[in-house]
Amino acid sequence: MDTHVADRTLSITRRIPATPEEVFAAWVNPESVRQWFGPRGMTVPRCEIDLRPGGLHHTVMRDASGRDYDNPLVIEAVEPGRRLVLRVPEVTECPVPGARGTLLFLPDAHGTRFEARWDHPTVEARARHLEAGFERGWDETIDKLIAHLASPAPGLCPMAAPLTPEHGWLHRLLGEWRYETECTGPDGTPMRAAGRESVRSLGGQWVIGEAEGTMPGVGAVRWVVTMGFDAKAGRFRGSWVGSMMPHMFLYDGALSEDGRTLTLDNEGPSFDGTGTSRYRDIVELRDADTRFLMSEVQGADGGWTRFMTATFRRAG
Repeated sequence: MDTHVADRTLSITRRIPATPEEVFAAWVNPESVRQWFGPRGMTVPRCEIDLRPGGLHHTVMRDASGRDYDNPLVIEAVEPGRRLVLRVPEVTECPVPGARGTLLFLPDAHGTRFEARWDHPTVEARARHLEAGFERGWDETIDKLIAHLASPAPGLCPMAAPLTPEHGWLHRLLGEWRYETECTGPDGTPMRAAGRESVRSLGGQWVIGEAEGTMPGVGAVRWVVTMGFDAKAGRFRGSWVGSMMPHMFLYDGALSEDGRTLTLDNEGPSFDGTGTSRYRDIVELRDADTRFLMSEVQGADGGWTRFMTATFRRAG
């Protein structure tokens, strides 16, 4: 890509556990759009879509204070189930007039690889879009889209409930990953290991990660992690089991306000082999293709000591 073009572009990629046709339909059906469109806290009291080149994809978003945000986008191209191109009119209250968004709905092993690329008329316009919250706004919007698409139909199961944006957040982890870990041995020597992890969706309610790699002093290891969200309790719940020990770790956690860090509390065997200790795993999303894991143990004085870190990089 030309460097000057790259300087004017912003993009985001997400894996969505639905077919390209289903994801595309959610973008162009006004009733669907009203149910999920916009970042957290936003509702859509109005949506009108004239699905043709030259037509409008027109939404009005409303925040928690009741303020409305008019969002009339001109449709420039339509390829059902594949591509949608939208342009911000030059005369608009939007801070990025003239920006063009290309939305791609691509088949993927997990359903759909959704790509949104926004090309801006100037470098300054790109900077304004980024400063206005491009990354967080789009991620929160896609979280809501995933929850909308994966929610069970009303009345199908008495135990079922609509999914939440937190369920959608967990799906940021979908895909194939390579990881590298570093921990401190009993004698203080750094120990390193590496492996692969595959994360998939289970009905939208859960994500399941299956990993295999090596562990110093143990050799080949495998583990499985599950993660979901308990909407009634407002807490993330999950579990971790590994081939190297008989204990199942049960997770209970919460997401940071900025949506970048998930802290998971758990309890397991103490390092000295006597009794149990409290642990916490901190999952930090550095960007769409990188996440960082920090594991800590609580000491007798109540303080926390970090004993392991891992870097996960997207491999597919």
